[in-house]
Amino acid sequence: MSNAVYVEITEEDNTSVSYKEDGGRFGESQTIKLRVDSKYNIRVTCKEEMKTQDMLLNGEAIYLEEKSPSADTDPNLKVYEGRFNTDKIQKTKKDKRDVVALQIPLEYSLIVGLQCKYYTEKKKKSASWGEVLKNIVINYKVEEGLEGKHSVVTNIKCRKVKV
Repeated sequence: MSNAVYVEITEEDNTSVSYKEDGGRFGESQTIKLRVDSKYNIRVTCKEEMKTQDMLLNGEAIYLEEKSPSADTDPNLKVYEGRFNTDKIQKTKKDKRDVVALQIPLEYSLIVGLQCKYYTEKKKKSASWGEVLKNIVINYKVEEGLEGKHSVVTNIKCRKVKV
């Protein structure tokens, strides 16, 4: 059985972030565009309740607060919100991409690598070029392994805001 987690990332002032289609040249087909020395909001929506309220982003704990789903959202979904900053992140080198490890504390912890590119403030325009990110859909399934059950990512897809 396949499950899904939806991850939304916005700038601190709720401005949308962008992503671009890379066609798989860097491992994944889509790259999320972020800036160094910036603050971001993150929202995680899923059917499963989280085991803890700390999600890991590149090993850094992000406290997530449970929120009520909005009126237009399925009331059975769980919504968690937090903040993170990129003050310890270096800009991504030209023609390279960074893989950001995201660990979501579901019953069977979900670990995913998100392909990102970090820009400096001087390249703010480049960071906003591309499609406007609505959310990242992470499809996964729970499998039985040697050490018990665990979550396995089956697909990651950025969805754009429809205009």
